[in-house]
Amino acid sequence: MTDHSHEQELQQLRQRLEKRVAREKNARLEAENLLEDKSLDLFIANKKLMRLNEDLEKKVVERTKELQDALERANAATKAKSEFLAVMSHEIRTPMNAVLGFASLLQDSHFDSSQQNYLNSLTKSGDLLLQIINDILDFSKIEAGKLDLELIDTNLREAFSELKEIFGPQIQAKGLICNINIASTVPSNFFIDVTRFKQIFTNLISNAIKFTPSGSIDICVDPSAQPGYYKFSVKDTGIGINEEGKKRLFEAFSQADNSTTREYGGTGLGLAICASIINMMGGEIHVDTKEGEGSIFYFEIPLKPSIQHTSPDTAIKPEVIDNLSIPEGLRVLVVEDNLVNQLLAIKFLEKLGIKADTAENGLVGLEAVKHKTYDFILMDMQMPKMDGIECTIEIRKLGESIEQPNIIALTANAFDDDRKKCFDAGMDQFLSKPINLEKLATAFRKELMP
Repeated sequence: MTDHSHEQELQQLRQRLEKRVAREKNARLEAENLLEDKSLDLFIANKKLMRLNEDLEKKVVERTKELQDALERANAATKAKSEFLAVMSHEIRTPMNAVLGFASLLQDSHFDSSQQNYLNSLTKSGDLLLQIINDILDFSKIEAGKLDLELIDTNLREAFSELKEIFGPQIQAKGLICNINIASTVPSNFFIDVTRFKQIFTNLISNAIKFTPSGSIDICVDPSAQPGYYKFSVKDTGIGINEEGKKRLFEAFSQADNSTTREYGGTGLGLAICASIINMMGGEIHVDTKEGEGSIFYFEIPLKPSIQHTSPDTAIKPEVIDNLSIPEGLRVLVVEDNLVNQLLAIKFLEKLGIKADTAENGLVGLEAVKHKTYDFILMDMQMPKMDGIECTIEIRKLGESIEQPNIIALTANAFDDDRKKCFDAGMDQFLSKPINLEKLATAFRKELMP
């Protein structure tokens, strides 16, 4: 090979290498540009993502605050509602206590027939108003989840006998027949909340009487096909309910139709409350009805028989106690700021043969206890200067320096929280206004019995 040929080959090789280097340089430059572009895109995307994340976090914080504010407003509304109901309960029950109390005292007076009818109407209207108040308060407790069941050993047959006795005058006045049929296989005693149980049947029987112009009312109790359950029913031969009315029968503030409210009255809460209580007891209420052919309300609930229950044939009759028989010489102090209710308490106590002292607030009551021994104190809760709770606490703090009295809350406050506050303060009993002579005498006897 000549030198010229060799030089040409080297030249060609050099050119190829230069082209290759140029290609690689261009490729590397393109790669760097692409990488730079992608890095820039990634940087921009990351910035956007960071902004989005910041916006999201900001929105989460804002939304969380909104929810917290909403929860606080809801809690405040619930608290305000509870406080409003407590205040309204107190404000309504205070005059109701005087109305019903003095009406009961007037029953012992001698009136002509017209005056006696006026007095009976006054008493019935007061009782009806009290029932409406109780319905509204019970429904509010159910809404707030504050209605609890207290299971106690209860004689079922005695409970129904008491209900029949209560409704006896109304049943007789309308010429109705009321039958109570309890199967012989149903035990006499169960653990049940007898107050709420009676409340259910008070509503059901009251409605049956109200909507039955003639015929009969049958109350039945039978064992259920489901073990441990018992079936209860109230059947009437009344006006019945149409299909549209049946659909909203157990809704709050609802009745079969508006004409029912106008003709028969009522809040429309009774059956809604019954349904809620029965649900709490583990059952569900139903109705079979047809317009013009009467109705039957029924439900099944689980019940635990009492271990010491007696058979139906050997049921022990309750001991008859003269609730008005109170020992002479009882020393009683009435701590009450409302002068009308103070006077009513004094008149009730006079009926029991008791001459009582009075104090217009807890501060005066506390001083009275320091200077005189009392067997009982009837203590109102809401009073100026010193309320009943604070007064009770201060009396209990005196300890053995005085002869500690039995303290009975005599208050228009009707909530379970109020009852708890009274007992926590050291009170012995809790009586919610309006009261009557028998309730008061029973409270005395409960503390006096050995």
